[in-house]
Amino acid sequence: MTPNRAAPHVLLALLSLLGLGALLFSLYIAPPIAGQQLSMAAANTAEASSFVLTDTETAAPLKGTSAGTGVTEEQAVIVYRSPDAVQETVTEGGHTVSVLVVGSSRFEREGNGKWYDLGAPAAVPGGASVGSLAAQAVLFPWQSLSSATDVTTSHGVYDFVPGQRTLLLSRLLGPTAGTSSFAATVGNEFVRTEDLLVRSSEGQITVALALSRVDRGPRLSSPRESQLTTTPPAS
Repeated sequence: MTPNRAAPHVLLALLSLLGLGALLFSLYIAPPIAGQQLSMAAANTAEASSFVLTDTETAAPLKGTSAGTGVTEEQAVIVYRSPDAVQETVTEGGHTVSVLVVGSSRFEREGNGKWYDLGAPAAVPGGASVGSLAAQAVLFPWQSLSSATDVTTSHGVYDFVPGQRTLLLSRLLGPTAGTSSFAATVGNEFVRTEDLLVRSSEGQITVALALSRVDRGPRLSSPRESQLTTTPPAS
């Protein structure tokens, strides 16, 4: 071996060592396990400046039960803008009602009519604004994913048990009983969908939450004078 051959061999050995180090480093920072992935996406979603949330609830009672017959569906479209502005539009049986809260102000309207000023609530727990409480309620389903347990993933779908499961069920459905299952999907570092299924002796209820326009939601502000009416909604 001639002296001028020593350096290339040393460099090749060094490159091999660096290559091994890069491989070990890549394994060390490899994508986290399913629970960490879901938690990170949930945190990103809860910290978003705005989004549009479509909440679809479907109830399918078992035949012959006291719950009645036929499938019923209710849909709500919720616009959220940080820190304290929320608009919810609920459609059921062809009838549409919207509620808008911005800070301490509340408004309601039917269809595309003018807004009616509901005035500030008589009391808000903890001295918070009604808008901040509405924002907390909208963000809660995503925050509950941050502490989810028993997370598994297959084909891009995450199955999990949410943190504060009982409270989440109560907030989404009110008092309910039965077995429940939860699933979510993630895209572009955000949670995109969260689905809940509850089965009981009366039938089953599904809640499908779908997010869109994350960080690109519409602006929300109190209506102008020309957009207000002094006639309260009939509902």
